[in-house]
Amino acid sequence: MKMKKFLAVLLTLVVFVVPMFANGVNEKTITILETSDIHGTIAPWDYASDKSYDGSLAQAATIIKQQRAIDPELLLLDCGDSLQDNMIQEFRFDEENPMIKAMNYLEYDAWELGNHEFNFEYNNLLRAINQANFPVLGGNIVKADGQPFVNEYIVRNIDGVSVAIFGIEAPHVTRWEASNPEHYNLMTFRTPMEQTERMVKELYGKYDVLICLAHYGEDGEYETAGMREIAQKYGDKVNAFLIGHAHSNLCEQLENGTWLIEPGSKCSNVGKVTITLQQLVAGGKWFVTATKGELLPIYKAKVPSDKDFMALMNYVYEEARAKANKVVGQVGADFLPSQWWNDLEGIPTAIVQDTAMMDLINKIQMEETGADTSLAALFTTQSNLKKGDFKKRDGVLIYKYDNTLMAVRVTGAQLKEIIELRAGTFFNDFTEGDYTISFNPKIRMYNYDMFAGVNYDIDISRPSGDRIVNITFNGEPLKADQELVLAMNNYRYGGLSGAGLISAKPEDLVYNTGVAIRDLIADYVEKSGT
Repeated sequence: MKMKKFLAVLLTLVVFVVPMFANGVNEKTITILETSDIHGTIAPWDYASDKSYDGSLAQAATIIKQQRAIDPELLLLDCGDSLQDNMIQEFRFDEENPMIKAMNYLEYDAWELGNHEFNFEYNNLLRAINQANFPVLGGNIVKADGQPFVNEYIVRNIDGVSVAIFGIEAPHVTRWEASNPEHYNLMTFRTPMEQTERMVKELYGKYDVLICLAHYGEDGEYETAGMREIAQKYGDKVNAFLIGHAHSNLCEQLENGTWLIEPGSKCSNVGKVTITLQQLVAGGKWFVTATKGELLPIYKAKVPSDKDFMALMNYVYEEARAKANKVVGQVGADFLPSQWWNDLEGIPTAIVQDTAMMDLINKIQMEETGADTSLAALFTTQSNLKKGDFKKRDGVLIYKYDNTLMAVRVTGAQLKEIIELRAGTFFNDFTEGDYTISFNPKIRMYNYDMFAGVNYDIDISRPSGDRIVNITFNGEPLKADQELVLAMNNYRYGGLSGAGLISAKPEDLVYNTGVAIRDLIADYVEKSGT
């Protein structure tokens, strides 16, 4: 009889204990926040337009503090392209890099390097890395001695849960910085697919949660697999892929259960992933039972700036605005008329014909380098100069990035092939009966080049790759074996030389001083006065 009572009590205890575990005693939640492609936007201000901008680290700080109040142990990650654009590069020689100062204040847990971190002097990048109070990632970046440049991964223990985070940099830095190899110190870059495979193998058994922090878009570039393809292959092992580089707003759970999240650019959103884990046995292994991704809006929600953050960083806003508004010359007339649309309904003039703005950029490039011909792209169809003062920020409005000027020897045959690629492919096929023309949605405006020094027509009724007709140089038909000098920016040089369309030999490089094109534009206006 006593034995039956004992068994009854024991059974009651067992029934009582199991629900305790099921009701949350052994359940934990891990919160991870992601920013990406901040591009110098510390304060909610665009210094090129001299207007306020809804999206900034100051506003993200508000969300970060709100989320930390809910989960003090959350992980805060950044996915790179932080140290370039919106005047932040003007501060890179300061004793303390203001972007790193801001990230230190917000107590980031890790920073993945972006390709634009390599736009400037290698030593300045090292200084920024050394100032960071958090680990810097970029495991696919390999030094000459075979060692990783920065951390391949980190493992954080959050209340008994091991969270491993591995980082991936865009692999094409060597292509984009081909004109300035000293910027990346001749390091090599593994592909994202290769690095993911390495990390999945190396980290096996060392984590409860595995996160990939990758400065690379969902779609690959130059025939290299993008993060969507990688997530589809390794999503059963990686709980979330937090990505950047493409400036996309992306928050999607794939069929294999993993999340693919990209929070846009300039803190228009903060990415968030919440991971729930349970232990089946106290002290045993943790198992992920649920994962949820979301984008916390800043731009659409009009989130206010954090006052303490702005009090710390306001000096950057004041100095950057003063530098941007320095008058360096005069503009005699508007470069684009008030009605800047073409006769074709809804088609901007800048897409289908030369404009004064495009002519100015190409003219400066040709005069500076002595080139026979030049290629350049507008970053927006609305790029314009208004009559009146020309301020330093106007150079940024015209030329958004810190691309530097180069010139290289080419043949007539090479030039035609380049025009086919950079201009001809921008348009969709035109068929009989079409009312208007349309454009390839996969090609962004900054990849659509216009050329000076040569005249040509684009016949969109012909197949892509054979659309450039009536091409002439100095009024004569361009000959295939004709030798010319072509001016372009360093990014275009890296892409074309990497594709084998132009020579990468030093002896064929005519001009490469490392001067930013937008600075040359400002200098040109200042020297000419108008």
